[in-house]
Amino acid sequence: MSLQAIEQKKELIERRARIREFVFGIQDGLISTVGLLAGVQGATENNAVVIITGLTAMFSGAISMAAGSYLSSNAQKDIFDKELREAEILAENEPYIAAEGLLRSLSQEGLTREQSYAIVKQLLHQEQVFLRTFQEKVFGLGSAEINQPLKAAVVMGLSFIFGAVIPILPYLALKGMTALYLSIAFSAFTLFVVGAVKGKLAAQSQFRSGAQFFIIAVGAAALGYAIGLVVQYFFPGIEIPA
Repeated sequence: MSLQAIEQKKELIERRARIREFVFGIQDGLISTVGLLAGVQGATENNAVVIITGLTAMFSGAISMAAGSYLSSNAQKDIFDKELREAEILAENEPYIAAEGLLRSLSQEGLTREQSYAIVKQLLHQEQVFLRTFQEKVFGLGSAEINQPLKAAVVMGLSFIFGAVIPILPYLALKGMTALYLSIAFSAFTLFVVGAVKGKLAAQSQFRSGAQFFIIAVGAAALGYAIGLVVQYFFPGIEIPA
């Protein structure tokens, strides 16, 4: 592997770190929407109500997920930035304590104390390199993908919309149980594909990973439909307007 290939691999890993937001968004969009549609379908045969409910859930859910992702990522970034600053202050004001901490960390990873000492001694001549190594090895403060809360929010919101729109599509052309069955089938198939892709990226069984996502989708839809039937049973007098 060439140095250029190593750099490309590093960039690829950083891009793939966004898979958390993508998988989280698309599976939540699919599962929550198909579960909601199944529940509404269990309580009413009015197709317009089902579609409006699904679209409302899609947009409100996407906004909520994007905002939640941004706030959580931003909170993580703020905490990491604060810890990075404190580590930098410690390394500047008490370099020998920082050096001893790095020395101990390297020794715990398997190097002899003499080998660790030689490495730390060399690093002390390069202030920025020493600081980054100290932050990472002693405090575990890596820098990969913790400083892009806006990108995380965009990926989360768009993937939620993509996931949520799939179970709604059959209701645009069909009604009743036929639309519901197709909605569940589309959602389950999409989640199977997403799971299979995740399995491929992680060098795992694509079928097993896809099946895991598939089972979760079908289970969520079944649970949502059952809840709708329960609501209809206990509140038979409720009329859902057109």
